[in-house]
Amino acid sequence: MKSYARILFLTVAGVLFFSFPAAAQYQNLTHSDSSKNTQHVGQVERISPYGKKARSSNGGGFFFGGGLGGGYSTYSSYIQITPIIGYRVTSQFQVGTRLTYMHQWYKDYMNNKYNYDIYGGSLFVRYIFWKSLYAQAEYEVLSVPDYYSADQDASRTINSFFAGLGFMQSMGGRAFMYVSVLYNFLEDQYTPYSNPLVRVGFGVGL
Repeated sequence: MKSYARILFLTVAGVLFFSFPAAAQYQNLTHSDSSKNTQHVGQVERISPYGKKARSSNGGGFFFGGGLGGGYSTYSSYIQITPIIGYRVTSQFQVGTRLTYMHQWYKDYMNNKYNYDIYGGSLFVRYIFWKSLYAQAEYEVLSVPDYYSADQDASRTINSFFAGLGFMQSMGGRAFMYVSVLYNFLEDQYTPYSNPLVRVGFGVGL
């Protein structure tokens, strides 16, 4: 009887001895797979389009753009290049700066012709108040020729303050175009463009 009891005891002990490593290995594999699944789900959430959309809807990010312009009259004509860089503070509020270069042809009352370079910059703020409509205010400083000076190379600095409304339209992807109608409240005889000022430009957001 003792021999049978001893054999039974050794058999049970052997089964238990070999079962514990197998159970431990199974638990480790299950835990490892669970960790991988959790990590994979986390990565999907971070790169999901919804996450990007939610971040962009809160604002933030730079945008670049600008435009080409020009004008013609009996005594004066010009071409203008205006690159801009801006930042979306929120989905409705934008700030930015505009650089301006203008080349102007001028003809006086004695039919003498002159060429001038006008350059400067401005700061602007925009507030999108309804869908794609926005209000804009802008302060500009330009170096312009002094038309009334005897020195043909004389120049002077003028200040302009614009305010008005605009419309922004998406062109697919991150590209957009805008049209602004602005009024210069500091217009004088040296201002190179007349009221109201209509601007058409293009841009792309980052």
